[in-house]
Amino acid sequence: MTYPGAVVITGAGTGIGRALAIGFTSDGCRVIGFGRTAATLEETQRLCSKELFSYKVADVSDDAAASAALAQVAAETGPIGVLICNAAVYPRVYFLDAPAADWAQALGINVCGVANCCHAVLPAMLARNAGRIVVFGSLADYNPIPASSVYSASKGALHALVRALASEIDRSRYPNVLINEFNPGATRTGMSDFGHDPALVYPWVKRLVDFPAGGPTGRMFICDREVFLNEGVKAKIKRRLLRALGRS
Repeated sequence: MTYPGAVVITGAGTGIGRALAIGFTSDGCRVIGFGRTAATLEETQRLCSKELFSYKVADVSDDAAASAALAQVAAETGPIGVLICNAAVYPRVYFLDAPAADWAQALGINVCGVANCCHAVLPAMLARNAGRIVVFGSLADYNPIPASSVYSASKGALHALVRALASEIDRSRYPNVLINEFNPGATRTGMSDFGHDPALVYPWVKRLVDFPAGGPTGRMFICDREVFLNEGVKAKIKRRLLRALGRS
């Protein structure tokens, strides 16, 4: 692998987060799982190597708590080489039935939780010119369904957040700090009872964190392929031409 340090996975107590923890530890990586419930994190730990997996009970929507937990990880295990922002909630409730406080809570986890964790780990990654951040996204905002307003809105916000953060990282100075958005597609988790097995997601995520210095950043990937949102015809032609010429 091309990155040093520990792997931090938010939402590691269940579903995809748990599958990623199992995958990374199976490959010999030191993993710290974040979640709000100790019991589910303990179950993840049981399924992983106890020597390689540990956990922190923390709410990523609480900036102080998330920052303190990530600082503790760095103090205990050394640099954080990879941050995987997987924690999210999906309240299935109609917009007019959702109190403002519930909306704020969901946005706090799905959007502010990502920002809080990135804000905490990016300075050290830039100082070392070494780090990978993978933000779990979705195309729910492109075709929202009933009772999904806050989830769809939050996932739409992440497209902009990832691109904005990538734009602020000087590629010439920090070519080895990459941040990308990843959409696993339909996956069987607590949010969905159909789709592929969460274990299938690990190789796709591993590919993103294994990108070499100077690799893609600020991009979006669905499963094993890159997608280009809102790309016009001219931009698509230019991209394909540059690729054919070996310049991208």
